[in-house]
Amino acid sequence: MHKDQKPYDAVIVGGGIAGLTAAAYLAKDGYHPLLIEQQDVIGGLVNSFDYKGFVLDGGIRSIESSGVLKPMIRDLGLDVTLKRSPVTLGIQDQVITLNDIRDIKSYESLLVDLFPEDEHDIEKIVKKIRRILKYMDVLYGIENPMIIDLKSRPSYVIKTLFPWFFKFVPTLLNIERLSIPVETYLKKYTDNQALIDMIAQHFFKGTPTFFALGYFSIYFDYHYPVGGTGELPKALEKYITSHGGMIMKDTKIQKLSIQDKTVQDASGQVYPYQKLIWAADLNALYQMIDPNDIIQPKLKIRVAQRKEELSSKTGAESVLTVYVLSDLDPEYFRSKSTGHFFYTPKIQGLNHAVLPETEDMSSFVEHLDRFLNLNTYEISIPALRDESLAPPHQTGLIISILMEYDIIKHIEAKGFYPAFKNYVEKQMIDVLSSSIYPELKHHILETFCSTPLSFKKRIGSTDGAIIGWSYTNQPIPVPHHMSQITKSIQTNLPDVYQAGQWSFSPAGVPISVITGKLASDATKRYLKKNK
Repeated sequence: MHKDQKPYDAVIVGGGIAGLTAAAYLAKDGYHPLLIEQQDVIGGLVNSFDYKGFVLDGGIRSIESSGVLKPMIRDLGLDVTLKRSPVTLGIQDQVITLNDIRDIKSYESLLVDLFPEDEHDIEKIVKKIRRILKYMDVLYGIENPMIIDLKSRPSYVIKTLFPWFFKFVPTLLNIERLSIPVETYLKKYTDNQALIDMIAQHFFKGTPTFFALGYFSIYFDYHYPVGGTGELPKALEKYITSHGGMIMKDTKIQKLSIQDKTVQDASGQVYPYQKLIWAADLNALYQMIDPNDIIQPKLKIRVAQRKEELSSKTGAESVLTVYVLSDLDPEYFRSKSTGHFFYTPKIQGLNHAVLPETEDMSSFVEHLDRFLNLNTYEISIPALRDESLAPPHQTGLIISILMEYDIIKHIEAKGFYPAFKNYVEKQMIDVLSSSIYPELKHHILETFCSTPLSFKKRIGSTDGAIIGWSYTNQPIPVPHHMSQITKSIQTNLPDVYQAGQWSFSPAGVPISVITGKLASDATKRYLKKNK
């Protein structure tokens, strides 16, 4: 760094939705942020890619607005068109589509058909789901006040926000009572483990009850950008660069100097900042700080303690995904589901399947077969949302299951990672061909696979996680109560904010947008004060 180089208004590390949101709102008000992304594309877990005429999503499959995304798109004037993306749920030969709360009755009937002896238990569980959906409606039923400009909308404050607040406070209290893991909560209503698995096995371990049982409200709110999920980060990138912001890709930050207020990349280039917004993995942030470079004794101790704390925490489960290119017409798949499909071929449940650490592929296959046969598959079909995302009369499928990073890391260490991926591609197609898609295996053009190791390599997240910290961490190392979300951007580092999926738990696109906006607002207050 040249001694006369002026610091950037803000340096933002991480080009996912949180970092992009922070940069966009700073640029909107005339500031000049620098956003640095280690990959050669921006978007993080919100991205699409072109492959042999197919457009496929490399991260999330749908985007929920939750009173956050749509106001942000409108406020920034982004050129993004969102289409409703209804969800289909299927277990064995029972399939329903969820459009609104009235379809909860269909869900109850589906479970009763599969578990007739548990009808009374199912009735009690669905009654609780309906109650939680009322809480979720309060939580996400209005445009989020942390996103919109309240000063410019006094009628919204008086007519909407003020009455909502009196519902919001008691709702928070009710939600707090439902923070126990959903698996534990459901055991209060039924002792049928298979039924519990059918309700909860496609959620991350330890998912809070209010979030898991209230997730139907998210299904009702799923949207898909025309052109693929990657259209959202593309629009944010265009907005930032056209409003005075800078974006540097393929640039990995490796050092942070608290004393000098600079970050340094792998080539040695130094970037001075007035405020730093860290929108990437928190472990990576603290690992690049050398405590010996910190002069203040108390700060040195706090940083060392935080560094040790985070290094002992784990990320939530990641996903294993098989991408399938098929010459089946999209109508074949449309006759069975919508473009976003959660499907469970068998009702025994994943409690009957454990993946142990074995020494070779041959001793692992039996366990893997059971795991794949009893799993719940998230199947995304882009061409059913936007027909231009596949060649005529062909269809791309994105088929995912939850997968723990440590299992895949062990497989890699034992040397059968390539064989594992090849086997999973074939076996997952066999499972679906013997159940919901009998024609699929006869119409395969190509398959390829990504694993938690792929996410670890591409986005650099702890344990390849996609939603941040595991719910099983005790305690969770970041705020995880809705009443604490405004504090989630704070760090123990001077002039450093945090944002995104590692700053609040659970986290997704709405949380990334909110924390990115909060970090930009805090930065703007500082810059105005110190102009």
